[in-house]
Amino acid sequence: MRIFFLLASFWLAGTVLADSPGERTDPVAEADMKAAYIYNFGAFTEWPESNRISFNICVLGDDKIGRSLKRYEGKLISNRRVVVARLSSLAAIADCQLLFIGDSEVHNLGRIAHELGHQPVLTVTDAPVLPQVGVVISLVGQRLAFEVNLDYCKRANLKPQSNLLRLAKSIRKSD
Repeated sequence: MRIFFLLASFWLAGTVLADSPGERTDPVAEADMKAAYIYNFGAFTEWPESNRISFNICVLGDDKIGRSLKRYEGKLISNRRVVVARLSSLAAIADCQLLFIGDSEVHNLGRIAHELGHQPVLTVTDAPVLPQVGVVISLVGQRLAFEVNLDYCKRANLKPQSNLLRLAKSIRKSD
């Protein structure tokens, strides 16, 4: 059933966001679809053992995505209840399991990667980034394709499930 939900959300994203020439995409619908992707990225990743009670999805620098993610609060990822936190600074990023980094915070990617080190935090952004910057998943394009960086997954001890990797536009790895 989880695979069906993942596939359906990815298919719907392409359907909802595929504009006819001259039409504009509704920004609320786009934020909702990105939120669905972000939730599913967490759900379809194998996480290391943790004593945490909640699964913290944090948003840094994008209030639309933060508001859209609120609908996933209370759902389960890795047998823990999802809590969504909208952050205004980097102070609490180590308390996140999944960190979405908005456009306005992309200039902090190097600092975020340094502060997180090898902690199991899945970092996601929709801003254009260089492959060597510490982002695990990048949402790309208006049809919400995504790229996965396996080197950063390995560093953070995260294992994207094969059904997630099959849907990725590209997979980056050094091996």
